[in-house]
Amino acid sequence: MRKVLCAALALSLLVLGACSAPAPTDNSEKATPETPAAPLPASDVMKDDDPAQTSGSFAFDSALFQGKLTGCSYAQAGTLLVCADELYLYDTASGTVLAHCPAPAPMRDFGAAPFKDGIVLTVMGDAGAIAYIYDSELKLEETLALEELLSGDPVVDPGCVAASSDGNRLAIAGLSALYLYDRPAGQLTTLLDTAQGIGGSSCMATSLNGAAFTPDDDRVAFFGDGFSSESGNGEDSAPVWGTIGTDGSELELDWLESEGVEEMLRADGRLFFPPAISHVDGSLPWVDAASGAAHRLAFSASDEGGDGVYVSEQGKYVATAELGDALVVRVYAVDSGELVATETIEVDDSRYVGRIPQVILLDDAQAAIVLLGCGIEEIDTAVATFSFGA
Repeated sequence: MRKVLCAALALSLLVLGACSAPAPTDNSEKATPETPAAPLPASDVMKDDDPAQTSGSFAFDSALFQGKLTGCSYAQAGTLLVCADELYLYDTASGTVLAHCPAPAPMRDFGAAPFKDGIVLTVMGDAGAIAYIYDSELKLEETLALEELLSGDPVVDPGCVAASSDGNRLAIAGLSALYLYDRPAGQLTTLLDTAQGIGGSSCMATSLNGAAFTPDDDRVAFFGDGFSSESGNGEDSAPVWGTIGTDGSELELDWLESEGVEEMLRADGRLFFPPAISHVDGSLPWVDAASGAAHRLAFSASDEGGDGVYVSEQGKYVATAELGDALVVRVYAVDSGELVATETIEVDDSRYVGRIPQVILLDDAQAAIVLLGCGIEEIDTAVATFSFGA
């Protein structure tokens, strides 16, 4: 299961019907660009007269959101889904709210899968996983109780639901099978079933925990656990990943070069696999879902990545968090492996650095939003922004 408050924030949503629009490579010798520590006193959090801005092309004004800010997630092309007392669609270029939905949002676990004209929210709650499909104005179009849809096959992580680029198809990874749901037809198809012994000569998949469409929408990528076909399932499982055609053809399955994987982070055809806390080794495996090429991004230290790994909207950048007396955020360029920024954020209340933060990275603006304390009810959320551009 995922870390609390990692790339997709822990959160739950109570949906209230229709909503309205408002009136890497080896980089062990990297240089370390570093900015001065940025004090962040809790008393200055979310002041109306001090919107957080880093450049003319980027703005994040927390005063526009009513109540405690509890999380952000990528929507489309520089827009964010922002959760506070209501659900907001926010444009980071203009600094304006594009739409909002008056739905209370108590903290639980959710994942967001944007598509061209909307977004799918998968919420993990007491009643199991539920997918809420919204249009571009945050009007609720459809609600799917996933365990009922999948005949009892549990969805164990909100990242197990992905949307095609047009939003007409959902890829859903249940614990034991991978499904394709045709929304216009209301039809569910099983693409693969672990009970059928899916795999090849080298590895077999035993459980699933993540799904994503490839950029052309012709294939579905997935990850989970498996074991060697030769030795049988008596051995300890290891992470596997694969792709399969949306018609159920041409299954490809392979090992991930990692002893333990916590989740799969999706970004424009790139799949990132943060190691579980017990297997942190200062690197991040990732693959190109279209080509199948495997890569590994090396961090600056062997223990880096244990306090959070975050991927940008387009998958061009990765950030890590390091908790201590202050919060240190490092940003890496994925293709070059270069460490492009190190930001130190100081706070006057140790509770803000006692829990993993949320970090949002915007590729085009080359700007970061850091939320601290958004999962702690007793304190206001602290917001910091910084630029990591050249």
